[in-house]
Amino acid sequence: MAKKTAKNTGLTLEGVELLRQVFPIMRTLAKAGTERDRAGNRQLLYSQYASLILVSLFNPVLGTARALVAHSGVKRVRKLTGGSKVSLGSFSEAARVFDPQLLNGILDQLREELRRRQLPRLLSTARLGKVPDKLIDRLVAVDGSILSAMPQMMGRMADRDKGQWCLHAQVQVCDGQPRSTQVTSGKLAGKAAERAVLAENLQADTLYLLDRGYRSADLFNRIHEVGSDYVARLNRKDGRVAEAPIAKDNQPLALPALSDEARQMGVVADEWITLGGRCGASKIGSGHPLRRITLIPPADRASSARQGRDRTDQGGRDELILATTLVDLPAEQVVQLYECRWQVELFFRFLKQVLGCKQLLSTKDEGVQMQLYCALITSLLLALCSGGSISKRQYERICLFLQGWADEEELLEVLRPPP
Repeated sequence: MAKKTAKNTGLTLEGVELLRQVFPIMRTLAKAGTERDRAGNRQLLYSQYASLILVSLFNPVLGTARALVAHSGVKRVRKLTGGSKVSLGSFSEAARVFDPQLLNGILDQLREELRRRQLPRLLSTARLGKVPDKLIDRLVAVDGSILSAMPQMMGRMADRDKGQWCLHAQVQVCDGQPRSTQVTSGKLAGKAAERAVLAENLQADTLYLLDRGYRSADLFNRIHEVGSDYVARLNRKDGRVAEAPIAKDNQPLALPALSDEARQMGVVADEWITLGGRCGASKIGSGHPLRRITLIPPADRASSARQGRDRTDQGGRDELILATTLVDLPAEQVVQLYECRWQVELFFRFLKQVLGCKQLLSTKDEGVQMQLYCALITSLLLALCSGGSISKRQYERICLFLQGWADEEELLEVLRPPP
């Protein structure tokens, strides 16, 4: 009888070996932050500090800084982190000594490794109906998510923006992992505003998927200038109908005709527009051909209670209004592309609900950044190990494996895809 061929189990023994490298990977940071310590008195090194954060990520019981410090002297914890027991004062003070941006070097290495290993497989399996495959690798969903520290002082109650941070993420749709991240503190205004952060981190040959918070003619023009495209959601009053731009042959540029599939989907308009002062408080117009697609879900009923809102039509039905530079793509494919923006929401959900980043270990900006960067490192390592996304139950089994409660076979059993 022929021997059965083993199926791909997602997490392989090579992946298990990668899990064991979670903590050693931080030892490259051991000498960081010790430049001024000529006497060698510093005992809490950057590598140990970052490793302690990883311990909290893989041990949900240790959800606070006090709990983490109290058990930092346990033998296995000391072996994993490469240091001795630390005090609460040292742990708190270390947040201002170490540079969070050094963790970005590790993040970049893991991102490159993930793309090298998984991109060919992901591109071969990722399909969006009739959307050209060449667009899938370019898709990047953009958004920001607020994280707040628990109020510890009366002053925190008086200032709602104190103890508040925002993680700005650009998530690659094909693998669900962040391509670029940045942490800002305080109000989402000025340089910390979502549009300003994205404008400073634009890359060429990218197709950005943007929510209404990014609607701005200034931002749209900058995306176009760097050689990228976008699909962004607008409000009902944004933009005005414009004449078709002139093509190279001196003829008006025509949009693809609405197909039956687009009409069944609910597309009611596909037209050329220009953006004015109502779009994101921008006083300049769009400096490139801009297309607006309006979709009203057929199943949505009119509601007088919702009339007059920016996201509904005159009858009170929900409207999906998209602006895009993809002028050659059929309207239904543009809508399918925008639906992929949900990947960034799934990423934030994983970060908060699975990795437990709703509760912060520090109230200092640098400490919050280091915790979030360590969480991103964990997310990338899990993606490398498993070959895909991880559920909460699977993450719990990984935690048990690292704590010694589960062996390799029991770990593979949970992560093995169903027959």
